Amino acid sequence: MAATSLPNFHSGQRILIVDDDPSIRLICTTSLKNAGYQVLEAEGSSETMALYAKPTTAIDLLVTDLFLPPPDFQLSSSQNQYPRVNGHELVQQILSLKKELRVLFMSSHTLSSLAAQGITIKPDRFLCKPFSVEQLLTHVTAALTGPALYSEHCAAPPKDVQWFD
Repeated sequence: MAATSLPNFHSGQRILIVDDDPSIRLICTTSLKNAGYQVLEAEGSSETMALYAKPTTAIDLLVTDLFLPPPDFQLSSSQNQYPRVNGHELVQQILSLKKELRVLFMSSHTLSSLAAQGITIKPDRFLCKPFSVEQLLTHVTAALTGPALYSEHCAAPPKDVQWFD
């Protein structure tokens, strides 16, 4: 008997994966596409901001590494109008463009390790690396159905982050 395919419930939902590790992007992208999501990828915050700056790019969920390459890691370029920032600052910058955002942070650091560094993230917005495909899908579903972050509830972008003209 031929296998019947299940309806694709996620076909309209677009997820952006942001991680400087190509293997993490590949695992996330492949797993989410197999689950029926539309997936975009970005290596870092600069590429992410370029996508969010386009009004035609609708993104339902941002899945980002918390520790992205630092600003000094980027080569100077007149074509790059967005400096590199970490995952938390990236969320702040996106919220300066969009009124709301659904986000899932990833890190190889545990929540308790992050808290010891002064970084607090709600457990429902966090996925610890390494993770299984099942954990990824569970956290993505929860992030998509959970509350969004809103710009009025977030602090202003840090003053030491400059936008390039």
